[in-house]
Amino acid sequence: MSTTYKILALSEVLSPLTHAKGVEGNESLIAREPVVTPAGVRFIPHLSGNALRHRLVRDPGAWFLIDQWELSGKLAMSQLNFFFHGGNLTQGGNRQNTSRISDMERLFPLIRLLGGSLPDQILSGSLLSWRGTMVCEENRERIFRLAPSGWEFRGEKLRPAESFVDGYQYTRGQAATSAPSLLPKTSDPEEASNLMIFSGQCVLAGAAFVHGFVLQHVSDLELGALLLSLRLWQNAGGTIGGQAARGHGRLSTSIHVDPIADEDAAIGAYIDHVRTVKDEALKFLDAVYGAAKAEKAEKPAKKGKAKDATPENNLLA
Repeated sequence: MSTTYKILALSEVLSPLTHAKGVEGNESLIAREPVVTPAGVRFIPHLSGNALRHRLVRDPGAWFLIDQWELSGKLAMSQLNFFFHGGNLTQGGNRQNTSRISDMERLFPLIRLLGGSLPDQILSGSLLSWRGTMVCEENRERIFRLAPSGWEFRGEKLRPAESFVDGYQYTRGQAATSAPSLLPKTSDPEEASNLMIFSGQCVLAGAAFVHGFVLQHVSDLELGALLLSLRLWQNAGGTIGGQAARGHGRLSTSIHVDPIADEDAAIGAYIDHVRTVKDEALKFLDAVYGAAKAEKAEKPAKKGKAKDATPENNLLA
């Protein structure tokens, strides 16, 4: 039995958030979207649906599979791309191997949810990701339409978006200052100077974003895969945007699942499934990517160079 779920999330910013769209001169600019307000069009900070989809779902979900199946150091680049970026279509033709699609969807609920690409065919997914909408006065009407009943926002009037925007500035360090005792006495202080000032815009701690996902006609396994990914992401620090190593972009996120579901049971069912299908899933990856490399090797080599027809990786070796 399949069900369509809507998962709404409210994320409070705990540290300066630098979800950037580009640079202007030497300053990094935060991503903004145009919003029509009673005062005209305003450009409001937002979080892209693509970034939320990758950081909150695909990346932690892929790491979980890597850890559970003990694949660290055993995957070729094409297989890593399959797990962490959905894969690439590297072979021509318009073949639709329905048996392979069926096996993939049965073995990989996460990929069935997110979609992706095997070397010779594209796989559709069932997950829709919403953009992160800032909780601010300019977005008042949008926020109240998105938020479920029971989600209250403090005050009759929300703060304007620009009150949540500020800047940051850092100076790159250098060993001459941090470890002067390690420098040779004959060294030139200017020789290895590494000082550099860099700055940019950020969304301040205390801001909040409403975002979410729609899971179209999914089973409990896909729901469990998504909920587990969200928990793993939050437990690992819950970051979004750039400069996480400097402490930027930490979020505290609460979710609302509609219709109501037993979240722990869905997560448990998914974990059991992953452990049960391990050997079969690895054989599937060996067959798909080994066959793809063998087929590529059969093509005439350019400039007389021979191709290696050895399967790309044998995960069960």
